[in-house]
Amino acid sequence: MHRTMKNIVILLMLIPLTGSAQTKKDIFNPQVPMVFLGIDFTRVMFTKSDDFTNKPEILRFFVDANNQIDHGSLHNLMENQLDRKSVVWDLSYVTKVNSQVNWEAVYSDNTDYTVSDAEIDNIVKNLNVDQVKYKDHIGMVLVEENCCKSKTLQTISCVFFNINDHKVLFSKRYEMKPGGIGFYNYWSVNHNMLLARVGKLKKETE
Repeated sequence: MHRTMKNIVILLMLIPLTGSAQTKKDIFNPQVPMVFLGIDFTRVMFTKSDDFTNKPEILRFFVDANNQIDHGSLHNLMENQLDRKSVVWDLSYVTKVNSQVNWEAVYSDNTDYTVSDAEIDNIVKNLNVDQVKYKDHIGMVLVEENCCKSKTLQTISCVFFNINDHKVLFSKRYEMKPGGIGFYNYWSVNHNMLLARVGKLKKETE
């Protein structure tokens, strides 16, 4: 075989092996595997700072909030919402980065605080999701942004990204009213509500 033709054949053979580049349309494509990574608190701010008195307990809240969503009924509901027979759950990456947050630095008087697109890009990269283990998967993570006591408003972004290159495919910011008795329940209820309704994003990703 001519050398040029041989090179072309080799190139064509390698193309399917290079890893597919997902698009936001694939978020609801049942043929594309997905892994849910949990709630990332690395850029969260609790505002207004004087309204919070339990600051040393905040790292425990990060753990408890992720534990609360990690149950079978919500797993099944999310699979239905995302048009999949199964969605992998792996909270190990957020557990690691959340544990490194300085609890003394997560309070602010900036009640309008949000996480920028550039910061969300960095959050995704800093998760350092294993690109071999989850090759060709779409990653999904909730990014906690602002828990505002004075506005009684919680801001959370739902982020989908391509694990092959850690590029964000789609991000949706939600502003939700918190509720419930006690600090933990007050700020945790919206995580469940958001995940249970993630299917409503389908029209925005088509």
